[in-house]
Amino acid sequence: MNAIVDVLSPEYHDELYHRYDILRREHPVYFDASRNIWMITRYDDVRRLLRHPEGTLNGDTGHSYIPSLATSDGELHATVRKGVIGEFNRGVAERLAPMIESIADELFDALPATGDIDLYHSVILRLPQQFMTRFLGFPESEAGHWHELGKILMGADPASDDEPSATVALQLLDDFAAMIQQVLEEKRRHPGDDHLSWLVAREQAGVLTAEEVTIFANCLGFAGVDTTINLLGNGTGLLARFPEQRRKLLANPQLLDGAIEEMLRMEPPAQGLPRRLTADLTLHDTVIPAGSEISLVFAAANHDPEHYPDPEAFDIERANKDHLALGFGLHKCVGQHIARAEARAFFPRLLQKYPEYEIIESRWRLSHWARGYAALTIRA
Repeated sequence: MNAIVDVLSPEYHDELYHRYDILRREHPVYFDASRNIWMITRYDDVRRLLRHPEGTLNGDTGHSYIPSLATSDGELHATVRKGVIGEFNRGVAERLAPMIESIADELFDALPATGDIDLYHSVILRLPQQFMTRFLGFPESEAGHWHELGKILMGADPASDDEPSATVALQLLDDFAAMIQQVLEEKRRHPGDDHLSWLVAREQAGVLTAEEVTIFANCLGFAGVDTTINLLGNGTGLLARFPEQRRKLLANPQLLDGAIEEMLRMEPPAQGLPRRLTADLTLHDTVIPAGSEISLVFAAANHDPEHYPDPEAFDIERANKDHLALGFGLHKCVGQHIARAEARAFFPRLLQKYPEYEIIESRWRLSHWARGYAALTIRA
């Protein structure tokens, strides 16, 4: 088992679900000594611990370089979530759909009808970043900086063992945090019709503190973009790998919502969620001591055959849609409806323009937590 978990190896990401299957069957509570972390891989265990009724978890793992909802817990997490959740419901996402669709149209219209197309850099990366720039209310002068920052961050993991890469990533994260603060200060002086101005108004009304505004702005600005980029890329890969499901979706566009849920189940944008135990936890006759870091591995849980019949089949009509790709309970992704709205804009346009595309080049990100591509080129 020494080599079964090697998160910075290309082979690991190519064989990810085979390796998770071994862990789930033989080592449902597995200690990865290389990262000093316990991996929890069965669906029922991950779901129960996401709810953490025993109160044994918090988000302080030491891997957070920018405070966000994912790395917050307790009263702070509850206050921020309660203060913003109404602004991110399904109805709000539907009202944002025309803006998202307009951006998607611009990006796809700029692509050639045939040939080899770098879909990752031309659309998959740009759609979430351009939408979030407009939604948050970043000035146009920052749009290029935002895009370049995000593009580099997508390929740089701050937890990497590669020292130069880690150093560059940390500096970029510092730059990102400083940019968020600068724009928030501008919104306090000159509010506009955008989401950062809305957050500032909540702060000025006493609903949120300045710290809470920063936490949620960080969550939107980085995690929101990153999650959607991975969803769009992973879904593109799945439709290429399973052409019969792609043909089914082309013939029946009403299956799109189910297809998006199956994309999320099969290839979650994040492999899991790191947490730290505040008390001993006994699971499958294994005692995990207080203070230990654990990983609730969504990607493994979503392929658990005890919960999903034929889990390795990509089935856009799958009845069971209770995947954990976007978390569960209090740690359900706040921006989930917006991410789905972006996917609903992206995939019909992809299939309309390139119904028979094939992937000619792809490369997975070598990341501890993210599951997504660093490169994806199609031939049409």
